[in-house]
Amino acid sequence: MTLDDFALAIQTDYMALRKDVATGFDHIQKEMATKEDIRQIRAETGIGFRNLGADMKMVTDAMVSKSDLANTLAEELAKSPYARQIADLQTRVNILESKLGTKPTRRAA
Repeated sequence: MTLDDFALAIQTDYMALRKDVATGFDHIQKEMATKEDIRQIRAETGIGFRNLGADMKMVTDAMVSKSDLANTLAEELAKSPYARQIADLQTRVNILESKLGTKPTRRAA
């Protein structure tokens, strides 16, 4: 094989490779989404995120915080028929503690 034959073989391979690359790029461009397809996908994604935001707001609004739960519990206990007895017992314990000179004990909320 001479140098000219070797150069001709390289040139032939190069031209074939160039043709294959151009064909591949044409194929990729045909399969790629058009700008309208991309806009539609973005719009659908935006709708999904807007719905996600609304769902998260609904869940957050429905969650009960600890302070809300404590307030609700206190209100319900106040409605209890035994609420007056509990208040009377707390008053009696406070009076006894003050007479004995002891510090008030810790009580549940």
